[in-house]
Amino acid sequence: MSIGSILNTATAGMSAQQLAIQIASQNISNAETPGYSKQTANLQATLPTVFPYGSVGTGVAVTSITRSRDTMLDATYRTANSAQSQASTTSSAMDQIQSVLGEPSDTGLSSSLDAFWSAWDNLANNPTDSSAKSVVLQTGGNVASTLNNMARQLDALDQNNRDAMNAGVNQANALTQQIAAYNKQIVAAEAGGQTANDLRDARDNLCDQLAGLVGGQIINRANGSIGVYVGGRLVVDGASATPFQMNDGQPPYVSFVGSTEPLTGIAGSLGAEIDLSTNRIPSVISRLDSVASTLVQSVNSVHSTGTTFTGTPPVSGQAGNFFAVTNPPPAGADPYLTARGIKLDPGMTDASKVAASGAAAAGPGDNATATALATLRSAAVSITDPTGATVGSDSISTWYQSLVGDVATQTSQADDDSTVQSTLASNADQRRQSVSGVSTDEELVSVIEHQHAYQAAARLVTTVNDMLDTLLNIGQ
Repeated sequence: MSIGSILNTATAGMSAQQLAIQIASQNISNAETPGYSKQTANLQATLPTVFPYGSVGTGVAVTSITRSRDTMLDATYRTANSAQSQASTTSSAMDQIQSVLGEPSDTGLSSSLDAFWSAWDNLANNPTDSSAKSVVLQTGGNVASTLNNMARQLDALDQNNRDAMNAGVNQANALTQQIAAYNKQIVAAEAGGQTANDLRDARDNLCDQLAGLVGGQIINRANGSIGVYVGGRLVVDGASATPFQMNDGQPPYVSFVGSTEPLTGIAGSLGAEIDLSTNRIPSVISRLDSVASTLVQSVNSVHSTGTTFTGTPPVSGQAGNFFAVTNPPPAGADPYLTARGIKLDPGMTDASKVAASGAAAAGPGDNATATALATLRSAAVSITDPTGATVGSDSISTWYQSLVGDVATQTSQADDDSTVQSTLASNADQRRQSVSGVSTDEELVSVIEHQHAYQAAARLVTTVNDMLDTLLNIGQ
């Protein structure tokens, strides 16, 4: 064992402690960097020198720099994050749908229908009152415009949702392409046996974002690359990524570019958006259409059999439709029987066109038609869609209230689900951060420990230098 060996040992210690301090400094600098994983300099005693009397150590070296990461915790977090993102998107959209219905309120459809039925009831009590007929005409127009406005808002919500879907598809494509690019870089960087910690952190951060967007499953490859599956389909395989495309239509769907086969099992915010434009929004519009269709046909079937009286002396005339319909009826759905298209009949130009009387022989004081229409407030009728197909049986107001109740229930469930999933995602992230997150206090303690070790090694160098001086000065 020579003095030079002692010097080498001290020098190796200084180098190792210096690198450990640099790693701790890197951790502290990136304590708030999203996706950063704590790194550790792994120290190990170097191979000893073997003498006849035994082995003598030769110092310490940094054998590797590893990052703290648990793939199981990553998978748990991504699953929870995907569910939270999906629930949050659904909750936000359902709140908007409920806002469109705007119930209970003085300006919603329930209030408009009540005013409409009350106007007919008032006309039944005053069948010759032109002002009462004017109120009927006005409230009927209000019902139609309220349904029109609700349909326009739902159409706008659907279009906004489709725009978000398209943006989500573009974002997913960008993320998968970046993940594939990182796969290529990591495989090349780790070919010599090292670990590309920073590149892996960057790739994992992209995987987190992708999970919140579309869900998915990550499969680790032996060469350092990963495979990404979405809905059970391989999207990223090594350095290649298969792009998505949005297919706009009714319903909209997402597929691989060049394919018309819808991808199923998409989760995250994009999965919620697909569900909204495929199921939830169309369902509400469909039920509003059935309200409009049933209202138009129920009111027209009674009003068109009534009698109007004009002039002095009164001259009778056959009443026409109160609401517009296509004549002759179309082969499919009548656009005037929808929430988007409902409106007063073009012939309803003034209050004189409103029929209160039944048969002409009964005279203008008769209220048979007005009474029959007033009873529609609570009368059970056949609920039909714009094609004429029967979808239920109830009063028009009660059928609409059932829609309001269903939307309120779905909104409440979505809000509760969003709260629960947010808690689960937060807990999963905390568990993951307990492993991969940086504690600045711990890192500062580590810096102090390595600093003391570095100072001790440096002092050893000074001691060896003194020993050399002593040796050189012998005999002088």
